[in-house]
Amino acid sequence: MVIYSNNLHQKLQGIAISKEYLKYNTPFCDIVDDPEFELDFDLAIGYNSAVNGNLSAADSFIKNLTLNSAFLDWSTLDYYTKKTSNNPIFASSIREMQNRFDTPAMFDDGYQQSLNQQLKDCLNSPCNLFLQTSDSVGRMAQAASTKNSGNTFGVGTMSASMTNMLDDLDQTIFNKIPALFQDGFVEITGVANKAWTNTQAVLAGKKNISELNKLAQEGRSFRNTDKVYRYTPDIKSYNDYSASGSMILNKIKESLGGCFDKFQYKYRYNPYNDNGQFPSGDRVASVNGKDIEADGTGKVHRTTNNNKNFKGQTGNVSALPPRTIVPSAGNAISDGSIAISKVYNLSPKGNGVRAHYSVFAGLIDETNNILWYENYSKLAGDIMTLKGINNMNETDYRIGISYFGSDDRLLRDALNGNLTPEQAASSNAYIIPGAYARGYRHNLTTEGMETLYNTRRAPNFYLNDGVAISQTLFKAFVNDPEVKPLVTTYKKLQLKNQFFAALRVPNGKWYYYKVIDWNGQKDANVDLTVGAYQHFMRVNGLGELSIPKGTQKQIKGTEWSSVKKISHDNLGPLEVRLCQGNINDIKAKLGTPTSDEYDDAIAQLDAAFVEPEDGAPLVSGISQEDEYDRGLAALDAAYVEPVDKALVSGVPEGYDQYDDGIAQLDAAFEASQDSNLNQ
Repeated sequence: MVIYSNNLHQKLQGIAISKEYLKYNTPFCDIVDDPEFELDFDLAIGYNSAVNGNLSAADSFIKNLTLNSAFLDWSTLDYYTKKTSNNPIFASSIREMQNRFDTPAMFDDGYQQSLNQQLKDCLNSPCNLFLQTSDSVGRMAQAASTKNSGNTFGVGTMSASMTNMLDDLDQTIFNKIPALFQDGFVEITGVANKAWTNTQAVLAGKKNISELNKLAQEGRSFRNTDKVYRYTPDIKSYNDYSASGSMILNKIKESLGGCFDKFQYKYRYNPYNDNGQFPSGDRVASVNGKDIEADGTGKVHRTTNNNKNFKGQTGNVSALPPRTIVPSAGNAISDGSIAISKVYNLSPKGNGVRAHYSVFAGLIDETNNILWYENYSKLAGDIMTLKGINNMNETDYRIGISYFGSDDRLLRDALNGNLTPEQAASSNAYIIPGAYARGYRHNLTTEGMETLYNTRRAPNFYLNDGVAISQTLFKAFVNDPEVKPLVTTYKKLQLKNQFFAALRVPNGKWYYYKVIDWNGQKDANVDLTVGAYQHFMRVNGLGELSIPKGTQKQIKGTEWSSVKKISHDNLGPLEVRLCQGNINDIKAKLGTPTSDEYDDAIAQLDAAFVEPEDGAPLVSGISQEDEYDRGLAALDAAYVEPVDKALVSGVPEGYDQYDDGIAQLDAAFEASQDSNLNQ
C-alpha cells in the first residue's frame, strides 16, 4: 500500500456543483475529464448535492463511497467519513450501510449483490467505513513499542538487540509527531536506558552476565531455571510479543477485511514527514484522449483558452486577456522525423521582458575550484532542483546540485579527497560533498551539452548540463500551425535524447543543448544550467561567468570557494529554436541556412556595399577593407561549414550558394575600388 495524503476533496467542497461548472469556472478544468480523477469528482459532486438537502444524493454518496473504498486513498476516506458521520442528513444511509455489513441477508437488491461480490476479493474488498476502530489496533504486534525497562536486558552482547528506544510508547502515536520531537524522545529514552542497563549489570552480578546473555539469545526466560537471578527483567514477555506479532496481524487482517488498509495508514502515516514528500519526475497523462505532461502529483501542465466556454457559463462577452506572443521569425520545419520551431528572440531576464533567458542549478568547476550554486526554494519543485533532481526521475539523470549539507567537515574531506571508498559510497548523493565524493562531474564540451547521461553509470558519472524550457515557450511551439511536433510532452523525447534547444547569437552558429527539465514560468523562458551558460559564453567568445559581488566565499581548509549565482550574465539578444528528433538530422537542417536565410545574407551584403552608381559612400569612418571583412564574416556566419552541409531541399548545394555570395562580395568590393569610394 502506498502511504500518502492529499487535499483534493477539501478543495472541491462547496464548488463541486457539476462537472460543467468545474470545467469552465474553476482551476480544475484540465483534470475534470481525466479518468484517474473521475471518482474524486463524482464523490465531490454527490456530497455537495447531499449537504444541500438531497436525500437521494446522500444515499447514493454513502453507497458509492463504501463500494469504492478499496480504490480510494485514506485521506479522502477519512475526510468524508468524519464529515458524513456528523451530518444528520447521512444518518439513515449510514445505518443502512452498517446493516448491509452486519446482516447482508436483509437485502437482495443489486447494490447488495455487488457488495457481496466485491467482499470476496481478498485484496481489494470494500471497508465498513463507519465501524468504530482504534488507531492502536494491533498494539501487541508493535515489536519496538513492546520494549521497556521491565522486559529488556541490554547488557553485554545483548546491548544492540535489546535497546529500548520507545519505552512503551505506541508507535501509532510516535508516527504522528514531528521528527524534531521524535529525535528528542529517542535521545532522552536512550540516556535513561543507558543508566538503567548500568544498574541492571550491577544488580545481576558480573559473574552472571554471560549466562544471562546466553539465555536471552536462546529465547529462554530468566525465571524458568535452576538458578535464581534476582533483579532481572521478564524478557520472556518481550520474546512472546515478538514471536506472536505476525500472527496477531493476520488475525487483524481477517477481522478488518478491506479496512486493514485503514490500520496501515493510521499506523504508518506521519503528516509532518510525508506531506513534504511527493513523487518525483513528470509523467505523461491522458486527457481527452491526448497525451499531456503532468507532474508527479498528477497536476497537468497546461493552460486552456476557455473564452468561449467562459462566456457561456457567465454571460461575460469580453474575451480573456491574451498572453503576449513571443516574437519570432523564420520558418518552422516539420517532416515527420524532426520538428523545429521558428526562431524565438530572447532577451536578458528583467522587468517587463516576456521572452528571456536565465541561469539555474549548480556546477562543480574543477578548473577554477569553484562550487557554483543557487538557493531559490520557493516551491517544492525548486527544492528538487536544488537537490539535482529534474523532471525525468529522481536518480538516473541528475543535474548540478546546490545543497552543501550541514557537515562542514564532510565538505572539506570530500573536496580534499580524504574520504574512504566506503564513506564516499554511503554519502548523501543529493548534497554537493556526497556527489563529489561519489565521482559526479560535469562534461562542459559540445558533446556534453548534446548528450543525456545516466548519472549513476560508470565510468563517467556525469551530471547533465543543458536547459529547462518553460511551459509557455513549449506551448508556443506545439501550437504553431506551421509545425507538427513529434510529441506534445517533454519527457518521452527527453529520455530518448531527442529534445533540444538550438541557441545562437544573432546570425551566429547554432549550438545545441539538451532539454533536461521544464519550468512553470508564465513567460517564454530558456533556463540554462550554470555549466551550459559557461559553455555558450566560451564557444561564442563572450568571456567567462561573472561572480556577483559579495557572493564568493572561501571554503575553509580547502583550495575551493563557493559562489552563489544569483544573477545571469547579460549576453545581449539571443535566438532559440526548439528541436525534436535525432541531433544529426537537426544539425543537417540548421547547419546551413534555408533559402530565406540566404536572401537575408545577400541583402546584408548589398546594404554594406552600396552600388557605385548611387554615388553614396560607405559607412562613415569604416574602410573598404573592413567593410569587406565584415561582409565576409557575415556570410561565413550564415553559411556554417558549407563543405560538410547541404542546404534544404529545393535550394542549390552549399558550394554554389557560398560561391555566389563570395562572387557578389568580390564584385561589390572591386566596384567600390574602381570608383575610389573611400571613407
